Amino acid sequence: MITTEYDNELFTSQIEQVETIKDQKLWPVLLTTMFASFMNPFMLSGVNISLPDIQQHFGCSATLLGWIINSFLLVNAILLLPMSKMADTYGRVKFFKIGLYIFTIFTFATALSPNIPVLIAMRIFQGAGAALMQVTGMAIVTSAYPPNKRGVALGLNIGAVYTGLSLGPFIGGLLTQLGGWQLVFMASLPFGIIAILLAHLNLKESQLVKSSSPFDIKGSIVFALAILSFIYGGGKILTLYGITFFVIGVLLFYLFYRIENKHQSPIFNVQLFKTNKLFSYSNMAALINYSATSGVGFLLSLYLQFAKGLSPRDAGLVLVAQPIMMAISAPLTGRLSDKTRPGILASIGMFLTLAGLVALSFVQKETPIGMITVVLIVLGLGFGFFSSPNTNAIMGSVGLKDYGIASGISSTMRVFGQTFSMMLVTIFMSMMLGKLQLSAETIDLYLKSMKICFTIFALSCIPGIWFSLQRNR
Repeated sequence: MITTEYDNELFTSQIEQVETIKDQKLWPVLLTTMFASFMNPFMLSGVNISLPDIQQHFGCSATLLGWIINSFLLVNAILLLPMSKMADTYGRVKFFKIGLYIFTIFTFATALSPNIPVLIAMRIFQGAGAALMQVTGMAIVTSAYPPNKRGVALGLNIGAVYTGLSLGPFIGGLLTQLGGWQLVFMASLPFGIIAILLAHLNLKESQLVKSSSPFDIKGSIVFALAILSFIYGGGKILTLYGITFFVIGVLLFYLFYRIENKHQSPIFNVQLFKTNKLFSYSNMAALINYSATSGVGFLLSLYLQFAKGLSPRDAGLVLVAQPIMMAISAPLTGRLSDKTRPGILASIGMFLTLAGLVALSFVQKETPIGMITVVLIVLGLGFGFFSSPNTNAIMGSVGLKDYGIASGISSTMRVFGQTFSMMLVTIFMSMMLGKLQLSAETIDLYLKSMKICFTIFALSCIPGIWFSLQRNR
């Protein structure tokens, strides 16, 4: 429970949930959300592999390649919180279906982009659709499953995410070799159609939380402006106007906190962080973990193709080692998290992640591919140990009434961490490469930026481990 004023309401709603669980067919619900969970990471990891082909096709700089990823993540981070609040009020299943339609349509449209600005614009719409799917999918699963089975369900759902991450590099690399980067986007069309059909067949609205409080429009706008200023300024931090935007972003985040602390129905429940230490520590651990790991696939994809000379397909085969370990370990640790403290498992995962990132910080042009594969296996195992138990800890620390907003905050921490990770990558690539294209002639400069990024990622794991261990007390 979060605050005592909600105890009776939450207790009653959870009893009602347990009573209705017996009548629900849970597997179709889980299958639908798993399929949707597969689509987004499949696309993201496939796009990473196709980046060199996109650079060659459009003749863009290495720095601009980062914005193909950043544009998607940025709008994702902006929309997660307000959409989670609206989905709780107007229907999670409805928003889930809308997200599927938007994601599928604009993923296909991305393949038809005539230039980089249009491609980035299509990626923005893609990110909007993904935000609606992500923020509602976890809440749908959590509200459907009883607490004693929730870890297994969340573990399988996260396992679907990692399966997408596993297949994305190999299939994306193969498609890029066969027909170019456009095929990577086109390949998602059948997956989207199947997911839409499953959603209409298997998902029905089970609960609407009617809110008498006005929607937090001011908070939503300030939050969006804060993220835009912070990330854009961070990417241009070497310039005066970049520093200005960055500082404005920090000040807007403080203003956002003040607004949310006073609002009757905030999109970001500050009270959850103040009164629920398990919730706050778990979310901070997630933020740091994703900040430390999300740039790995992007950096190594370029490294393997430009420094090691691998084809897109072969680079995908190397990168697949990490998500395969995630897909194997996430369901198992999800099951374990139902029987033991999730924080213990997540802390083990953070230690493994730290070890993997330290190893990557020593990678050079001559480093054997076998060693890189072993490090990716360690990273995948670490993330598998962390993700499912940490998600179970977050969602299990709140009552039924707050599942949607907890899912939104958790997803926002993840995506903000991913965005922050890519922002750091963009900063150091800009420092070393500027407007140069990535090639054999500029690979030494790229390796320097990669080493700096992995070192910073490794150091950031230390406070993440502290947060993860604190909740075990």
